[in-house]
Amino acid sequence: MMEYEFRWGKYTWFAALIVSGIIGVSILLMSYWGMGEAWHNAYYVPLLGYYVMLSICQSHYFKVRPEPSWKGMVRQAVSVSGAIFIFYAHEFLMKDIIGISAGSELMSGQFMFIVLGFFFFGMDDFLFNGQLSRWMKHDWLKALFWYAVVWALWLPLFAFSWGLSGALGDFDSVRLFWFLGSFQWVIMMQMMIAITWKEYLGTVKFRDNYQRGLKLLAFALVAGFAIAAMCYQIVSLLGPDIPAADKWHHVLYMGTYPLIPIIIFGLYSNHFNHVRDIKKKAVYRALWIAALVIAGWTIFRLVIAPSGIFGEHDWWHHFDLVFNFTVSIIALSHHWFCGRVGFMKPKCCCPR
Repeated sequence: MMEYEFRWGKYTWFAALIVSGIIGVSILLMSYWGMGEAWHNAYYVPLLGYYVMLSICQSHYFKVRPEPSWKGMVRQAVSVSGAIFIFYAHEFLMKDIIGISAGSELMSGQFMFIVLGFFFFGMDDFLFNGQLSRWMKHDWLKALFWYAVVWALWLPLFAFSWGLSGALGDFDSVRLFWFLGSFQWVIMMQMMIAITWKEYLGTVKFRDNYQRGLKLLAFALVAGFAIAAMCYQIVSLLGPDIPAADKWHHVLYMGTYPLIPIIIFGLYSNHFNHVRDIKKKAVYRALWIAALVIAGWTIFRLVIAPSGIFGEHDWWHHFDLVFNFTVSIIALSHHWFCGRVGFMKPKCCCPR
């Protein structure tokens, strides 16, 4: 297989960010201003979530050759059409079959499913090196298996009256957003493991893939929930009078800020490659992402939100989540489905 390198060397990340930013912001503006805020909130946001979930599923269980090619664009159509189908199918199942109330509770149920899907469609490959579903011979069976796992966890976490959110009883929005905000940070730890620390973890010796997965899963859970708790305290200091559910909702928003730097620098750059010590390189990359998370949150608060480009909203409930997801998934899905075509070139084998 032909080897490739970044088309613009160490500046390729900048080109990827600009292209993803232009496409992403254009999509958001068409949704928000073209279709209206009500349509945007009711349809674009959950459809974006399902699109991301199905793209993750395709990347793991319906793989394509990892070579630059525009042929993978058909995968984008699959994710878009699949997102539309599954959104309406889940609406029917949750509302008409299970009995979730229409409105905010039904939308919350969709979001709970999406967040769980983000994690479980990537967990086996990212953490366990595929060990948990290796017993199944066909990848499409693995996809269906993890889809069933998400449903099995969604029911007690969201629907049952005795569950975490209690949607079929006394709905508890504080516990709902506590879980969503905290678990979003768990997913970010999973992404760090899969992209930012991948090189370093390749040098770590584990007894087997089960041990590897359990240790990394424990780390993702502990670190994710701890960071979320810290973020909650920060939001409480900035807005002590904000209701608890809204504070945790903003923690969920904060948990989307690592997306762009993890993806852009992890997939479109060889940042810190001059550092020979692999462990130090992993630490520097993590600190770099942490700095960019703080910078991104600050820039959105001080520049993007006040501009009015996405309307006027409370600072703790603005466009952060859809902005970060839309821009980042363009670059990520382009890597998954098209091998970053346009940003890569055949590696020169000529002597210099």
